[in-house]
Amino acid sequence: MRRRKDDDAVSAAIATVLLFAGVLSIISGMMVTITPLINEKHGSIERQAMAGQMTDLALETVRLSESGLPGDSASMPLRPHTGELGWDYSHGGTWYSVAYTEEGSLRLDDLLDVDDDVRIRYPSGEVSAVCYSDLRASGKALWNYRLPATHGTVQITPQTSLQLPLDVTEVSFASSSGSAQIGLAHGESGSFTVTDDSWIRSDGPLRVMFQRGVGGATLVEPDLASPQDDTGRSWTVPLPAGVVSAHFVSDSLSSVEWSLGEVSGSGQTTGLPAEWSNSWDANAGDVLSIESGLPGRLLLVWGNSNLGATMWPDVGGSFAGTDFLLPGADGSVLIENTQPSPVSVQISGLYQSVPGDGLLRVDWQDGAGTITSSGPIQIHWLADSSASGAERVGSLEMIAALDTGHSSGTSHSFQTPESSGDVLFILQPATPSTSLTLFTSIAGNVSPQVTLNDSTFSQVVLLTPDASGLSRTAVNKTDGLEDGPYRLIASAGDDGWLEVRQDGEERCIAVGNRASGWMEMLLPWADLGLAGNSAVSNAWRSGEHPLGVGVSLFGPVGNDPHSTLASAWGAHLPRLNYRFESSVSGMEIGFRGGFVGTNHPEFHAEVLVQPPSREGPGPRLAVTIPLTIPTTTSSFGSGDVKLTVSLDQREQLASVLAYEIRRGWDGPYGSAIAADASTELSFSTDWLTFPGDIERLDDYVGWVQLTHSSSEAIYHAAGEPILFNLQLAQLSMHTETIS
Repeated sequence: MRRRKDDDAVSAAIATVLLFAGVLSIISGMMVTITPLINEKHGSIERQAMAGQMTDLALETVRLSESGLPGDSASMPLRPHTGELGWDYSHGGTWYSVAYTEEGSLRLDDLLDVDDDVRIRYPSGEVSAVCYSDLRASGKALWNYRLPATHGTVQITPQTSLQLPLDVTEVSFASSSGSAQIGLAHGESGSFTVTDDSWIRSDGPLRVMFQRGVGGATLVEPDLASPQDDTGRSWTVPLPAGVVSAHFVSDSLSSVEWSLGEVSGSGQTTGLPAEWSNSWDANAGDVLSIESGLPGRLLLVWGNSNLGATMWPDVGGSFAGTDFLLPGADGSVLIENTQPSPVSVQISGLYQSVPGDGLLRVDWQDGAGTITSSGPIQIHWLADSSASGAERVGSLEMIAALDTGHSSGTSHSFQTPESSGDVLFILQPATPSTSLTLFTSIAGNVSPQVTLNDSTFSQVVLLTPDASGLSRTAVNKTDGLEDGPYRLIASAGDDGWLEVRQDGEERCIAVGNRASGWMEMLLPWADLGLAGNSAVSNAWRSGEHPLGVGVSLFGPVGNDPHSTLASAWGAHLPRLNYRFESSVSGMEIGFRGGFVGTNHPEFHAEVLVQPPSREGPGPRLAVTIPLTIPTTTSSFGSGDVKLTVSLDQREQLASVLAYEIRRGWDGPYGSAIAADASTELSFSTDWLTFPGDIERLDDYVGWVQLTHSSSEAIYHAAGEPILFNLQLAQLSMHTETIS
């Protein structure tokens, strides 16, 4: 066989292969170029498919939270395209702060990231203490009340709030000897017998009154207390059996209305200071309601006329101060000087001296009056006018912390009660764990070193019969535990009456510092920084970590060591996410707190719906924060769902006159929200002339973002005080798959 090489055929074959490779290269290049464009078009379709639905959801949620009544609901379908719906609990929330002084400015950082660290910035002066309160901001959150570990009876009734719940309040009582459950409607009361460490838990706020013996006296917190001075206009209180007298005091004349069961009446305050008093012969469990035209304070005295004692706050709400307004109830006043040097006090125009670390007791039988001192003092109102010194015939009294001026802290200094009966110190933790030392005479072979853990109950310490004089407590700074706050209840004899407040209220930390920058401190709750959604949700429900936090900042003003400087309120806002694919991964549309935002295209944060707020007329701002929590049986994913939003409760957080209001938004979209809210600044001549100088901004009222990267905005009112109203709407969201 003869072989012959055909050069033309070989060339043709090679040319064909090269041509095919070239065509493939061209097609590959086109795919590389076109595929991202196709994906981007797909992402745009995804965004358009869900943006309108999320916007409708936000508008309906805001409408329901601002004008709905408990039990109202709204339903709508959510139809994902090819993406997925889901919830994220770990991306922060929003906070609002108000300053009560003209130069004040309160900023917060790391408040809403579910760990136990928080940073506070108040460059306008010294900060003496910070108090945190759990707002129990979900309809599913339990309200926890730690009862004094002593024999007695507790009376409870649902507390009046902005709107009354439609359903009964479910209450459970638990102690080492057993448990019980009851349901209470508004105006009803219940009672439990207490013999040892006990808890009361409920699905709504309660008024909890602990009584023992045949008499007592107590200061009662208002149903809606002012964040600036803790005064109020309404009280709802369950009463023990016997004669009960109420003594209302205010700095201005006002009307007073009351009701007790089927009986009601009205009255008018008289004199200056303005006072009103009345008494009733109550049956056990009767519910007393009192409303006044102007804010004030209320003292209740029960039973035997010489039994009972209660600490009394100054005009700013602190229990260590220089100016006090006392009601017109017959008894005596015990004045304690907590400083080593003597102070002078003015009582009804007469001056007296109180020695250093000493006390002064005076009769109080001439109606309401004022006490003014040259230095910080603490005041106890006592029903007994015949005793002397620090004697309390029978009482149960919350002793305020010296270093914070409020119900919890890390240091106490006070005159030990003198009584013919036993004197006990009941120590309660207000933090996950802490340890302290008692400086007093303790009965028996008992160590003065006490370790408290929030998962355990109280510690009860019996004092020696001859224990008297100055008693002190302080945290141990040399051990490995965090120096967290605790509470101290002083028990004298076998009688007394005491209001028990929610366990997460007023967890206070002493600061005693002035700083122009950030101050880092401990948030006195459990650290959930590494926990998942389920653990975080359970902690919010149980109170192990707060879903909403109230912050009060105190500092020295003149001789007063703990004047209220500023307040803030923050709420975690779980986020409903719709995640989808585009030319890049990680695209989403998020809804929380009435806000809708997206990072499409290419991770650029964009605001679709602003967080809700209502402005004007004049320097006015009203905000309702919609806090939406998914139900445990909700279903999510890539399928169509029917979504139902229900309003569980609306709570009034503040109605105050403020000199500065700030809004912060933790987590994604914070700076975009602040920038979007400040867009009208571009029309301000003052801002264009002096950019960034808010003190020269006189032709604009509204939100101002001071720097482009800031997630905070200031509500500017051209130097005028702002009337600020803040509410929190608790909503639940349920979704079920549409078949």
